[in-house]
Amino acid sequence: MVTSLLSDADAREVEAAVARVEGGSAAELVVAVVPRSGDHWRGRLLVSLGWAMAAAFCVLEFLPGLSPALALLVELAVGLLSFFVLGWQPLQRWLVSPQAAQQAAHARAFQLFAERGLYGTKGRTALLIFVSELERRVVLLGDATIHAQLGQAGWTQEVQRIIARIREGRLKDGLLEVIADLEPRLAAAAPRQADDINELPDAVIRR
Repeated sequence: MVTSLLSDADAREVEAAVARVEGGSAAELVVAVVPRSGDHWRGRLLVSLGWAMAAAFCVLEFLPGLSPALALLVELAVGLLSFFVLGWQPLQRWLVSPQAAQQAAHARAFQLFAERGLYGTKGRTALLIFVSELERRVVLLGDATIHAQLGQAGWTQEVQRIIARIREGRLKDGLLEVIADLEPRLAAAAPRQADDINELPDAVIRR
């Protein structure tokens, strides 16, 4: 699925940067840019129910001569329409609390880390750069070797840089800047060995 913040051409540039990093270190760098990390349907449902009840009330209050059955039909139609419209990403983002967005992004990042085999590289040198578009959240996860050298404190600046570029509509630039910044640090934390092989695909994960 093509995402709105990263075009195919952008993804190819990011993949070239990933290949460059892996060519100079034993790190296995994976970039994921997914449309969303969760459905977040509860907020949509609550707001839709509110609009549906308000519509039914207006029909009964201002058009008292109409059948109550019509009010129910209006309530159903408004509720379904609201739920559908609120599924549009820019609107739905307003219904997701910062805590829910953070939790969903972290859960999805850890899921991808496991599903894509980042935990099982030979030297435990995998690093995931994860971006969730709907939630506007960025997560960096490093396997044991990388985390021991750089740690969670080492990701703070990179996370904030990517988020700032997302707000500017320049996700590709943010990713390339962070990858370039991480390149020498990854080479120091996981020096390339003579028998190193590329254990994970370089392609940007898009779903």
